Amino acid sequence: MHTTKLTKIGNSTGVTLPREVLSAAGLRRGDEVAVEVRDNRVEISKSEDPHNRAMEIGRKFIRRYARAMDILSR
Repeated sequence: MHTTKLTKIGNSTGVTLPREVLSAAGLRRGDEVAVEVRDNRVEISKSEDPHNRAMEIGRKFIRRYARAMDILSR
């Protein structure tokens, strides 16, 4: 496990990732990433991953139609 500090970048906060972590994740400087929070964890992954896109579409659907899904599940 690697530890690092959150740093101020303009009005945002950033995190620096060690070279070994980027390499192990298959990421390079400049890659576009998807950032999600699940179970109090921050997950960072390549944004062009089709799985991430499909999961995000599913989550938006669930949020948008939550009431209808609840009614239909009865």
